[in-house]
Amino acid sequence: MSEVLLKENVLKQLKRFAWKLQYKAKKQYRREVFMGDEKWDIGRTEEIDSQLFVEELLNTLPDRERFIIRQVIIEGRTEREVAKELRISPSRLHACKVQGLKRLRQQISSI
Repeated sequence: MSEVLLKENVLKQLKRFAWKLQYKAKKQYRREVFMGDEKWDIGRTEEIDSQLFVEELLNTLPDRERFIIRQVIIEGRTEREVAKELRISPSRLHACKVQGLKRLRQQISSI
């Protein structure tokens, strides 16, 4: 009788183990299929690389210059609007923007 119980117990454990393996395999397959089904093309990858590069470059700038360049150049706001928000003159904002762009240009040329 104990051999029968032992055999049943071993079969039960084997079934559980097989079920766990099958579950892990399905989970991995779903993850791979999900990633494989996305429409990634070269242009999209290059766009993401470009965005990361720009962010990395912007992070080298002082806070004020980074904010000004993001607002005026990337988001397309006018210099006058951003100057009013920062409570500085438009000419000072323009000077900060030019200085920030000069720093970015130096960063890019040193790469």
